[in-house]
Amino acid sequence: MIILVYFLNAIVLTFVSWTIGLLINNAIKQRTFYKNLSHFSFIKNDFTNKILGLSIFGWIIKNSFFKVFNQKLKFKKGMSRKDLESIRSEMVYAEIGHLIGFLFILVFIFIKIGNGQYTYALLLLGFNIIFNLYPTLLQQYNKKRVDNILKR
Repeated sequence: MIILVYFLNAIVLTFVSWTIGLLINNAIKQRTFYKNLSHFSFIKNDFTNKILGLSIFGWIIKNSFFKVFNQKLKFKKGMSRKDLESIRSEMVYAEIGHLIGFLFILVFIFIKIGNGQYTYALLLLGFNIIFNLYPTLLQQYNKKRVDNILKR
């Protein structure tokens, strides 16, 4: 029974982290350092992205109900340079929002570990990786692909 409560709390906290990510992201997006964040990348090579299964994760996002969350990230044939730059900007926004959410939940994970609630902390970590870290990495991966197109 307690696992179910932890599970439901983790789901709620994940949605809260997305909201916190949006709020903080909106507050900082006009700052000068934000442009530096738009070029940040955790993973530099495609092999690591493949090992992590980012293409599979991307397929799951595109083919599940998650596709409705950010309608601005849709590619169409014959997109102009301006359209690609706009999508890249939306990717950066989504990436940073998820990264903020990831860091937000990490605080809770450390608090739960400190309180000896290891099961709950582990469940939160799993949700945080799936719903915040992987979306961040996926946005970085796709952003890199858009950058390659824009360089041509």
